[in-house]
Amino acid sequence: MVSKLLALGVYPNLRDLDFKVLRGVELNMRHYEWVPLENIAKFAKVDIETASHRLGKLDNWGLVRRRSDIGYIGYQLTIHGYDALVIRAFAQKGVIKAISQAQIGVGKEADVYIGITPSEEKVAVKFNRIGRTSYTRIKLYRPDFIDKRHISWLYISRLVAQREYEALQLLNPIAKVPKPIAWNRHAIVMEFIEGVELIELTDTDLTREEALEILTKVLEEYKRIVEFGIVHSDMSLYNIVLKSDGDILIIDWPQYLTTGFPDAKYYLERDLQVLLNSFKKKWGVKLNWEEVWKEFEAAFKMSLRRE
Repeated sequence: MVSKLLALGVYPNLRDLDFKVLRGVELNMRHYEWVPLENIAKFAKVDIETASHRLGKLDNWGLVRRRSDIGYIGYQLTIHGYDALVIRAFAQKGVIKAISQAQIGVGKEADVYIGITPSEEKVAVKFNRIGRTSYTRIKLYRPDFIDKRHISWLYISRLVAQREYEALQLLNPIAKVPKPIAWNRHAIVMEFIEGVELIELTDTDLTREEALEILTKVLEEYKRIVEFGIVHSDMSLYNIVLKSDGDILIIDWPQYLTTGFPDAKYYLERDLQVLLNSFKKKWGVKLNWEEVWKEFEAAFKMSLRRE
């Protein structure tokens, strides 16, 4: 379902003070589930009355939420408030000058919009919307989260965006992945690609021969990535783009693992099984599992020897 980026609608109404207030809530959420009004006022360097007035506006616009039944008046940043801070950061850094109101892509836990750079170049802006379903996976590479009583889901979204940006930086020079341009908080700006995700294609959009050619390209590319030392760990038809020129692109890398990770081989095997089963079910493409796995296992072992 396509939805608008709410923060864009209220962005013209925001003052410099509003961004200071939002930033105060954001930073203090590291220590509080509900940030005390006094702390926000202190950070913004204004009196309580002024802070309360601006927070009331931000609450009405959906950028923060208020709670008063906890022994004090406290505030949380909403995902829309987080969006506003990201848009402000990208604009101030000269990364983008405009963003579309409507989504061009909807992932499991991310929304993608078209952005325009100061040089009029079209880019993709991906906002992560991480929910509790990702917590189990994140604990794989951040075991220090296990004993935390309070973890902001905004911070989880930030961590996921940071990991994907890092993965794209590593892979872009050697693999067919989107070119990363900038990262801030829970959002990534990357090159805009004309194409379609394979999940959007029907069983009649490709012949068996065409599907086999695409699968072969994907496997060759993924094998190169594994040999480099990285496992996607969430490979599916959702994460493969067929470009308008007929080439392929592998996207969505926030859950990547290095081949040296203890469970990396398990996730690689699962990736390949999902991929082969999807092509078999949708387009009737059948490959020998033992032959495919033999090649990838060799690439996996080669990556470990390079460490």
